[in-house]
Amino acid sequence: MDKSFAKGHVLVLSIWDDHAANMLWLDSDYPVGASTTTPGVARGACATSSGVPADIEAASPNASVTFSNIKFGDIGSTYGSGSTPTTPTTSAPATTTTASSGTVAHYGQCGGIGYTGPTACVSPYTCVKNGDYYSQCL
Repeated sequence: MDKSFAKGHVLVLSIWDDHAANMLWLDSDYPVGASTTTPGVARGACATSSGVPADIEAASPNASVTFSNIKFGDIGSTYGSGSTPTTPTTSAPATTTTASSGTVAHYGQCGGIGYTGPTACVSPYTCVKNGDYYSQCL
């Protein structure tokens, strides 16, 4: 996985009210009522009663999401030719991190702006900075 991070990643996300399936296809049994022993039905631990758009909209009527610097297209087409991904560097977590006790397991978060968890990785791993907001034990 650490070699993969050096090559860069694409983050795909979507936030919405799903009036057809209450977003259950993401994190619960779907279709509702199907046997959970059927491959693909059991997809997460959320209750089948969760994600009802009316409940979400009532609880957070003014919620919004703002995306910025969005690029889309075929892989490799969203940046100019000749550009290469930056390689993460091994460094101490951001100085705004507040350390707490304990150690972080392999692949766990160990630093970044706003992060307040443990910053020491279990041996033999080191905390690798993958941007200002995220460092990971690799």
